Amino acid sequence: MRGIVIICLVLLGADTVWGMVSGPCSNCHTMHNSQNDSAVYADGPSSHLLSNSCVGCHSHATDTIVELGETRIPIVFTHNEPTYPAVGTSNSALAGGNFYWVAQEGGDAYGHNVYGISGEDNTLTTAPGTSLGATGGGEGSDCAACHSTLASSNPVSGCTGCHVPHHHANDSSEVVDGAGGWYRFLGENVAMVGDAGSYGVIGIEDENWEQNPSSTQHNGYMGTTEVYIKSVNSFIRTEAIGQFCAGCHGNFHHQMNEDQIELSGAWIRHPSDVILPDSGEYKNYKVYNPLVPVAKTSLAGQKNSSTVSPGSDVVTCISCHRPHGSPYPDMLRWDYTGMVAGGGSNTSGCFVCHSSKDE
Repeated sequence: MRGIVIICLVLLGADTVWGMVSGPCSNCHTMHNSQNDSAVYADGPSSHLLSNSCVGCHSHATDTIVELGETRIPIVFTHNEPTYPAVGTSNSALAGGNFYWVAQEGGDAYGHNVYGISGEDNTLTTAPGTSLGATGGGEGSDCAACHSTLASSNPVSGCTGCHVPHHHANDSSEVVDGAGGWYRFLGENVAMVGDAGSYGVIGIEDENWEQNPSSTQHNGYMGTTEVYIKSVNSFIRTEAIGQFCAGCHGNFHHQMNEDQIELSGAWIRHPSDVILPDSGEYKNYKVYNPLVPVAKTSLAGQKNSSTVSPGSDVVTCISCHRPHGSPYPDMLRWDYTGMVAGGGSNTSGCFVCHSSKDE
């Protein structure tokens, strides 16, 4: 078993407020790391007097939700292979996937390489589809020095490259926004912006992190159809989950057809942050499938909605990918090589949207 160093988002600024955690403070914190004349934690306490790191708190041998008193902890890295896709068992992979495959079995192509879980990618030297640079465009230069990998100890790398935890924020609202610490803590990195962070992703959080998802029990994702270009500021100033991903992977997003922003004609890569068409093969996707999620442009009243609305709902990055990792290359949600057109027997994966392709 690889050393499970854990991901509790360290290296945060003093102004940071740590989703709504309840229960004894000692579940998470140690005041002096000393009891009965010996150290409580051999490696010492983490930042903010935490008794463990993020990876430490969110790792487990088998279970993907762990209860510590009144506190329920989602597990994103297991030593044993989790059940995938989730079926409601205690070891079912959660919505974001699991780092098991990138760290312990599949390798670099099966998840994000994150500090404390896996080393830097052996093939890629920067984020695929990167648009980061000194001026917010192009590879290399100032920004890429920090953002080329999440597997370094840099303050804008590791877990905090995506998550900025606010564990004591009140996240009880149906739609979690900045007041609740942002959806799944996806917000501006404090070490990068120099303050508490003003922007982040909003969304509806399934109480069980999609350990047992269905058409009527699942996360709710915010989408956008805004045509944005490759600018770092336009990526991080967002409430939409796909546009957040574009902060590192901008070339996979809206400005896809060379220099034009026209969203018609032949695609040179799969579209993202675009409307699911309400005609042709796409019009048949009307019942929400948590294995192929689509986003909404408004989340009000959408908690656990089973309805997909072609013509208004949005195809986004996580419609196809698990950000933490999956058992399939490129963190895909399903086996892409198993999507065989024309067989008439497969209604999963690609064919949930492209329904006529398997007729």
